[in-house]
Amino acid sequence: MQAPGVRLGILGGVAVVFYFAILYFSNKALFLNPGLQWGALVIYLVFMYQAAVEDCKLHGAERDFRELVRTPFLVFLLINFAYYLFFYALHLADKSLIVMELDANIQMLQAQIKAGTGDPVEANNLRLQIADLEKIKAAPNQPLGPVLMQMAQGAIGGFGLAAVIAAILRRA
Repeated sequence: MQAPGVRLGILGGVAVVFYFAILYFSNKALFLNPGLQWGALVIYLVFMYQAAVEDCKLHGAERDFRELVRTPFLVFLLINFAYYLFFYALHLADKSLIVMELDANIQMLQAQIKAGTGDPVEANNLRLQIADLEKIKAAPNQPLGPVLMQMAQGAIGGFGLAAVIAAILRRA
């Protein structure tokens, strides 16, 4: 496979899915840990940077900035797609993950109420949110829409990472 973006994007996707599979099968709480979720960006960056370096070796670093960004961004998109496909499938297969996420949100909202909001209207809104989450918890499901929205929001950050990588390679 000649295109480093596609090759390393697929390999990166496999690496990220493997990383999260290890977290999930060792302890579901680790899978949902925000620090470990964000830590996966290291895998993204390694593959994005490697693809950009290979692309620059093939085509040179003195190209238009948009062309330099294209390969690492493609790698990000492929890895991100693999992650969210795994994430969605796992949530469809294991409803307890949804319940764990809802419980964490409920605990966070209850902590805000306990700490005192200073505004009775805000405290009532938090109680209403808790009641809504409790209803969802009774029959958990994972809709596709929010997953696609998270994937699209992640692409914005991925473009920023790709732009930083391209800028670094251009200066090197």
